[in-house]
Amino acid sequence: MAEAGGEGPRRAGRRDRAVTFVQRFNGLLGCFVHYHVVVPDGVFRRDAAGAVTFHEGPAPSREDIGAVAARVQTRMVRWLRRRGLIEDRPAEERSNETPEPSPLEACMQMSLFGGAFLRLAADGTPVPVDAPRFAAGTKGPWAAESLGFDVHAGVTVRAGDRDGLERLLRYCARPPFSLERLSRLPDGRVAYLLRKPRRNGATHLVLEPVAFLARVASIIPPLRYPLLRLAGVLAPRSSWRAAVVSRARAASSAPSEPVKREKQATPKPLAASSSLAGREPIGDAVSHAPRPTPSGPHTSLGTGVAPTTSETVGARIDWASLIRRVYLDDVLCCPCGGRRRVLAHIEDPEAITAILGHLGLSTGAPPIARARSPGHPG
Repeated sequence: MAEAGGEGPRRAGRRDRAVTFVQRFNGLLGCFVHYHVVVPDGVFRRDAAGAVTFHEGPAPSREDIGAVAARVQTRMVRWLRRRGLIEDRPAEERSNETPEPSPLEACMQMSLFGGAFLRLAADGTPVPVDAPRFAAGTKGPWAAESLGFDVHAGVTVRAGDRDGLERLLRYCARPPFSLERLSRLPDGRVAYLLRKPRRNGATHLVLEPVAFLARVASIIPPLRYPLLRLAGVLAPRSSWRAAVVSRARAASSAPSEPVKREKQATPKPLAASSSLAGREPIGDAVSHAPRPTPSGPHTSLGTGVAPTTSETVGARIDWASLIRRVYLDDVLCCPCGGRRRVLAHIEDPEAITAILGHLGLSTGAPPIARARSPGHPG
């Protein structure tokens, strides 16, 4: 983990860099704010001629990771104390009345407690679990802790491993929960399939509907709070970014052929949506069409980068490739087996209105109305 710097000279012309993903959740739908920081294992340096080169650095030691944990703990406590979130007065001087939490604070408190861990049979009935077994946790050589602040630096991706890098970034940018792992039990409670069974054999976290909604509300990020942050040479306004981040690969002599998508069968529901009978899967209510399941390494584009031609070098990635990269859905693939292509990019409002009117589609913006409760008659 390296400290990200600004544009000024630091470390004799060297620049640090980092991509930070802010996650507000854990695997149990609880509000647990933590950071995943992806940092190249080295530094960038610009020579007298202006060329930027990358210099690989040594692996951090246990002492280095411990120093980072202590530094984070010191700065975080200072930040909390400066905003009055840490009570430094003696216990006898404090009030005995518990302050009334705000609705959001109450949801965050509910997200940390409540619920039951159960093992459910095929019909949705609870199955007795084994007595809980606890094992003493041990820290590996790439982890350190300082007064409750933990730093783990044991995940690495080797140079050139594009598939491994994409899997890591997808994990860091993953959504809080999967709809396919949510189930509604016959008694109205919500069951969430755990990623792996607990030590006592429990496979699901079962919550009351209100407790489930409180957990979902607690993990919604605040307004204008970015969950992806770029620092150092990767920052958008860094003068080094153009020399470090390449928009496209070198142009190939022959244009790349369209990627052919193999015809695949409709994917079967996951274990979370098929392990319980007699209950309603929540994910089926919002899923529209089956998405293609990539074969081989889990990567949206096969090699992890957008294919380029001599015409696309230096340009941005087209929208179809972006949709395929995010949703694993090839929108240019026609059901007949051919490939769609863009004929024109129309921005003239009069032309757009004429085309929509000819197709019998609405040409006006949808009406804006105040939010209503689900049981509102209007």
